Amino acid sequence: MHETILITGAGSGIGRGVAFELARRGHNVIASTESAEQAAELKASAQQEGIKLRIEKLDIRDAEDRARAEEWDVDVLVNNAAIAQSGPLAEIPLDLVRANFETNVFGTVALTQGIVKGMMKKGSGKIIIVSSVAGRMTAPYLGVYCMTKHALEAAAEVLHAELGPHNITVVVVEPGPYATGFNERMMETRHAWYGKNSLFAGDAEAVKGVETWVLGNQYDPAEVIETLAGVVEDPAPEFRICIPKEWEDKIHGILCGEK
Repeated sequence: MHETILITGAGSGIGRGVAFELARRGHNVIASTESAEQAAELKASAQQEGIKLRIEKLDIRDAEDRARAEEWDVDVLVNNAAIAQSGPLAEIPLDLVRANFETNVFGTVALTQGIVKGMMKKGSGKIIIVSSVAGRMTAPYLGVYCMTKHALEAAAEVLHAELGPHNITVVVVEPGPYATGFNERMMETRHAWYGKNSLFAGDAEAVKGVETWVLGNQYDPAEVIETLAGVVEDPAPEFRICIPKEWEDKIHGILCGEK
């Protein structure tokens, strides 16, 4: 119970839920947020619910923030922070693609590198990478998000092989669509650049169809929060965990070309 657990992207959604759940269970949790404003809001919510939680501003893209995090003596790192962008990949502005990679991939890897230094010195640790079912399959108009999550899957597999001999456990968790508000925000992002003047304006109905499918098939986030909390507490978790379990069959069917 005395391990220090750092959770990134804890200002909302799954990260916030896991931080609160682990704190309720008596764990020493550092809940980090991208901005100071999010940190203040999270602190107020924790106080209102009577939850003892250490809250820190940690923008994983910021080198100074990452350097501070290296001093927190982290035993378990939950890489949860992520952003998403929707719209046709053949037209999306490249600065938006780069921004997604900066957070989801480069920021995550950079923070992990810093935290691993302390774990190597102690000779133990656990790194949990929150990927997505989008890391093992793709969907039209969600290409950028899928690309970043595929990259994280590769990173997780490599880290699993490299860090295992040093007694550092690596786990990748692949949630399906959960009702946290993240998917709604992802779908909204395309409106900043995609519209009637787009080369793909004629695909608007297809784009809307993907949005309707994703938002209409979301699950209760309590399930994934419970699963992640369990992974943190489990001394010997599986390497890859897809949730809900039924998505394992869906992914297999899609990858094998089944309808």
